[in-house]
Amino acid sequence: MQALNYKHLHYFWVVAKEGGISAAARKLGMTAQTISGQVGLLEQEIGQTLFSQVGRKLELTEAGRTMLNYADRIFLLGEELQQVMERGSNVRSRLNIGIVDAIPKSIAQQLLMPLCQSTVKLVCVDGGLDELCAKLALHQLDLVLADRTVANAESLRLQSHALVYAPIMLLGTRDLVAQYQDEFPNNLNGAPLLLPTRNTALRLQLDVWFAEHQIQPDIVGEFSDSALMHTFAKTGIGFYPSPVISSKPIPSNDLISLGHLSGVVAQYHAIFSPKKILHPAIAQLLDT
Repeated sequence: MQALNYKHLHYFWVVAKEGGISAAARKLGMTAQTISGQVGLLEQEIGQTLFSQVGRKLELTEAGRTMLNYADRIFLLGEELQQVMERGSNVRSRLNIGIVDAIPKSIAQQLLMPLCQSTVKLVCVDGGLDELCAKLALHQLDLVLADRTVANAESLRLQSHALVYAPIMLLGTRDLVAQYQDEFPNNLNGAPLLLPTRNTALRLQLDVWFAEHQIQPDIVGEFSDSALMHTFAKTGIGFYPSPVISSKPIPSNDLISLGHLSGVVAQYHAIFSPKKILHPAIAQLLDT
């Protein structure tokens, strides 16, 4: 396939954004025939149909949606480049980070806070590990913060780097802690707990820990989102496991520690594409 013509790509991008050739022609100050011809040339270049006619409307094909995803990033970077050239080094560079929703928001904040001291604009989204890694593989993200490594990292051409290992403590309201603070951890039999869902790395460790200590807690709820689990814990209905990566943990809004679960450790990883030139902020994070 010949080299991509970015002028043709820009015409396609405007048509997709404006919802049709006539609207794109008005925006660009060109004739509809010219725009249609330029998009047709792009389709010839790549050997794919980008739009399909549905009634009077144009709809993106699967190839068109893929092309639009890349075009969005290409022209967004172009706008940022123009700003940098016009305004110099004062412009913050964009860093797109995916955060697995099982990671506590306080942990993500502690890990990413040093990057905010540099000239970086963080753009953070959360979601499941598979979903975020798929976006990373398509270069829609620069980095993923995860609670475990990626099973199919090699096939996705991704690399994982361990950032920190954090011990786990059980947090609860002061009233709840007062009921269970004697003879910890043996008194956890029947204690109300809020736990991560079973597809998380931390939950696997917790289940093993309970089995080894012959403890059967009362599992009040299971959560894929750590922030939601924290919110429920604040009502006093149960304890929840929280990692600690600082000697001075961030205050937990009236939640206090019942105790540490000896031997249970949360791991946090930075996942990135080694094929892509690393953003300086990512290199800084990996070296921390």
